[in-house]
Amino acid sequence: MLGCAVGFGAVAAGCSSDGSGAAADVRITGCERDPDNHRAVVTGEVNNGSSKRSNYVIQVDVKANDSKIESGLASLFKVDSGARKTFTVRPVGADVPSDTKLTCTVAHVGRIAAE
Repeated sequence: MLGCAVGFGAVAAGCSSDGSGAAADVRITGCERDPDNHRAVVTGEVNNGSSKRSNYVIQVDVKANDSKIESGLASLFKVDSGARKTFTVRPVGADVPSDTKLTCTVAHVGRIAAE
């Protein structure tokens, strides 16, 4: 497991990118090219597997034809234990040609208990 500094001014317990801990709570549900602005749109879901209400910071990476083209972040606040919430990431980056195969992955997840 990785220790990660996140925007909450603390080290996030359970910060991971290997499918364990906080990363196991996150999955990508969509990875598409927006036909209007020609950029990637990543959708996903968090299922809080911890015993506490938690805040999440999620970094996703977008690859086009197997080359990383951009990253983006999503933040979810006060996700109750056992609850599901969805997120959408619209990374700002290069235009994606219409015939490009996109692949989106969860790069890092930070989870800290919410007050």
